Amino acid sequence: MLGTTAGKPLDPAIEDKLDAIDDVAKLRGIAMGFQQREDWSNAAFAWKRLTALRPHIGKYKMELAAAYARQDRKSEAYTTLLELQSQGYAYDIKDDPRFSKVATTEVWQYILTGFDANRVAFGDGGVAYTLPREDLLIDSLTWDPTRKALLVGSARKGSVFTVGKGGKLKPLVEANAENGLWAVMDLVVDAKRNRLWIASTAIPHFQGYSPEKDLGRAGVFEFALDSGKFIKSYLSPEMPGQSFFLSSLALGGNGEVYAADGVNNAVYMVRDGEFKRVFHAPRLASIRGMTVSDDGKRLYFADHELGVMGVDLTTGKPFDVLVPKNLALGGIDGMQWWKDSLILVQNEMNPARVMRLQLDDSGRSVAKVLPLEANQADVNFPTMLTMNGEDIYLIANSQKNNYDRFGLLRDKGKLEGTRIYRLSVNSVKPEDDIEPFLNIGAKKK
Repeated sequence: MLGTTAGKPLDPAIEDKLDAIDDVAKLRGIAMGFQQREDWSNAAFAWKRLTALRPHIGKYKMELAAAYARQDRKSEAYTTLLELQSQGYAYDIKDDPRFSKVATTEVWQYILTGFDANRVAFGDGGVAYTLPREDLLIDSLTWDPTRKALLVGSARKGSVFTVGKGGKLKPLVEANAENGLWAVMDLVVDAKRNRLWIASTAIPHFQGYSPEKDLGRAGVFEFALDSGKFIKSYLSPEMPGQSFFLSSLALGGNGEVYAADGVNNAVYMVRDGEFKRVFHAPRLASIRGMTVSDDGKRLYFADHELGVMGVDLTTGKPFDVLVPKNLALGGIDGMQWWKDSLILVQNEMNPARVMRLQLDDSGRSVAKVLPLEANQADVNFPTMLTMNGEDIYLIANSQKNNYDRFGLLRDKGKLEGTRIYRLSVNSVKPEDDIEPFLNIGAKKK
């Protein structure tokens, strides 16, 4: 029921107008405008609408809780914070001045205790390799069963390396005039067909980048896995004013390769020597990780703001993956299929975490949520992952935030050797009687 806030009547007409807006960027601007004017009641309306449109994004819900707290609307503020807590967020708001009006009760102390619990380290993985501390910008990896080794891709060099003992890198593929590679964004191995596939995009971070001839270009590149010999490239069309950004790959059941353009939100396919678009979904926020089910019938992809979706490859029809209400799936970067589950990395959760989503028989609904890793000191900015049997390997400390938008290294002194973190997908099993982690998944018996 609408009442008053600090003497100001709440205007249902404004809420109705905001509820009619679907443009997230526009709503963010409106919310910030209300906040700058300290109009907390209408700011709450705007943040509430944003949480409805982006339920997986915790920062919007946190802003909503703060807007309620500034109005001393304790019940609404507490409820919103408890929802964040149940989703697994671990915000530190103990000394946040926005919550001073509501920070006087036992409920407030209970909320702080819950957030503290969500910051406890979970999982038993560890660092498998630390790669050389060089200006390589390694942000992709895949497992090569023929070498029984990891392959990693360098966006800086446009190269693919084999990871050897102690993290030593041996070149397998290098950008040159013949292959025309740019930054390596993702890679996938098709051992059955002796193929290494690379998603490559012309970005300023690539040391050979030439804006005059490369601006907006991207492609999928085919190499022989055993020798690294270049076979063929499948390039984006050259269209004035149109830029392409291929950043994620997935291998299909019959050797076809799917490539995602996370900027334009389109997915392409390479099959039988052809490069064609599978779908274009401009209303999405940003397509990131992709994977194909073992039977080759479903392509799953993660939107950085909207969670996990799929496409039935037999019919071409899209579908939503149904998830529990209190499961937040924002900020997914890497994703892999394993048996009946999606294994994923969420790097914009607070805290970052690795999750296993066990699906039902239809493959369209999450039957069980199993946490695998969270709050580990060595995993401070995880991105992509790959699997070798039950072992998960992931990039634990992406260096991309140490580069500016022009591709220049911000601070050489802060450059770290890329850490490859390893954990087991079976470190937590569906039948395990575990304490509820992040308040999702199985309940303790």
